[in-house]
Amino acid sequence: MDPTFELTAAVISRLKADAAVSSFVGARIYDRPPDGTISPPYISLGPSDALTDDAECIDGVEVTMQIDCWSWGSDGAFGSAEVRKIAGAVRAALHEADLNLPNNALASIRHRITRYQRESDNTTNRAIISMTATVEIP
Repeated sequence: MDPTFELTAAVISRLKADAAVSSFVGARIYDRPPDGTISPPYISLGPSDALTDDAECIDGVEVTMQIDCWSWGSDGAFGSAEVRKIAGAVRAALHEADLNLPNNALASIRHRITRYQRESDNTTNRAIISMTATVEIP
């Protein structure tokens, strides 16, 4: 089975099961958000890529995934507070997590960088989280 598919499913499952993450977004965690209007806060998966990362006698793939956190929340003069808290919960849930992949083996998953931005509507706050995982393929 494709390791990126398994990793995506495991990440979504972990985020939905994490109490800190769900306290902000409930079950609104999507690979692709449904059509129509979705009110933030929510989490969606952005682009990902897979790079062959073989070692001696081991087939492997390095997967970089983008996780987007969305919020309209404001906290007085500090309007991006909610999205920053959501991003922190996502990082804590996934950084060096032990995720079970049914057919492949997760060697590691690590946080690389989080970027914060206000979208062009000047209302929506976004955190763009980059995670890198190494997956061994049997």
